[in-house]
Amino acid sequence: MEGKFYTVVRQFFKGTAETHSMEIKQTYQAAEQRWLNILATDLDNKEITWNACYIIDSNGLMIEGRVYDEAAREQEETV
Repeated sequence: MEGKFYTVVRQFFKGTAETHSMEIKQTYQAAEQRWLNILATDLDNKEITWNACYIIDSNGLMIEGRVYDEAAREQEETV
């Protein structure tokens, strides 16, 4: 693969079941669009208890990353 590219990595849990995926995008704009779509979709799914999504450039640098832990958030709300 020539030039710079971006990898979008997704991981989530529904209870104890883990799922993950990885996609290659040729431009940062395409990677960012996919990253935002994944975050919005996973946050809207009430069955997902933990989710994370990252953009990593072709040099191995994480450009964007978010983790949402629903169980920890619920625990914080009850304290």
